[in-house]
Amino acid sequence: MLGSDGKYHLVYELQITNANSFTWRINSVEVLNAENHNQIFAVFSGDTVTPNNQIMPGRIPSNKLARSETSVFFITFSVDNLNEVPEKITHRLKITVPGGIHEGFLAFLSLPPDTQELVQIEGESIVPSPAAVVMGPPLKSTKWIAADGCCTSERDVRAVMPINGKLTISQRFAIDWEKLDDQNRIYVGDPLDVTNYFAYGQEILSVGEGRVVIAVDKYEDQIPGELPPGIPLEEGDGNHVVIDLGGGNFALYAHMKKGSITVEAGDFVTRGQVIGLLGNTGNTSAPHLHFHMMSGPSTFGSNGISYMIYEYDLIGRAPSIEAFDEAEINGTPSRDCSR
Repeated sequence: MLGSDGKYHLVYELQITNANSFTWRINSVEVLNAENHNQIFAVFSGDTVTPNNQIMPGRIPSNKLARSETSVFFITFSVDNLNEVPEKITHRLKITVPGGIHEGFLAFLSLPPDTQELVQIEGESIVPSPAAVVMGPPLKSTKWIAADGCCTSERDVRAVMPINGKLTISQRFAIDWEKLDDQNRIYVGDPLDVTNYFAYGQEILSVGEGRVVIAVDKYEDQIPGELPPGIPLEEGDGNHVVIDLGGGNFALYAHMKKGSITVEAGDFVTRGQVIGLLGNTGNTSAPHLHFHMMSGPSTFGSNGISYMIYEYDLIGRAPSIEAFDEAEINGTPSRDCSR
């Protein structure tokens, strides 16, 4: 996927299962060219293993897997140009048992008794075409900040869901769109009032031509400031619309304002058509548009797919997720939002 930094980003997950009775520690995970193991694209070792490896269920960061535990290792790396994207990748895992690998286990594997770690080549996969869905913008006007998207973001990119007997990440390439004013503030005034957020009530656009397959418009706005406790799964998206854009590509718009949705299931929409207004319904702590593309109509049970907006102006970057959170919580200007 071509990013706004001009590089091609590979984003995926490696599922790891410990099928024996030992507790294993992951010393490192390396991403290799499957055709040339000397070409290493990314290395996760030391302090970078734990935050990228999450035990399921519970999303618990850990560099260890106990007996029968399964984890999801989140991988993202980039290359400078399209020619550097490999056709196939594989992974070199270096693992050990805290306190040392049992001699009997080493003998069973015909390894020297002083072996400190096991090295395994696993998880070979074809790298799919870098082509992404090209679409129009989901919102009007300017100064929208693309929050919680890409790479190390926790809230969307790493939202693994066990649905219908398999793990899916429908939000793998999701973005939470929030709007800034001329002073780079997300809201002014009482943070508990949804109308004080500059994103609230903004028009939402269809990103392409297609057929509406889901349109839910019945939930009230949440009070901003924190995620609502105990919200049922079916209310997670709040008022939302799903559009079938064809070719197995579905667009989700979540957290829309009650009474604002202008389409119904079965309607045909065109690129740029207003389909509703931005709200704060569902599992949300501040008014924003949650948008992502997915491989099916199920908003949690489909896999997220990559996409590109055909044209936009990049006017700056927030320095970190933490800086964005600070601006959202405190109503202070988002730092370093200019180029």
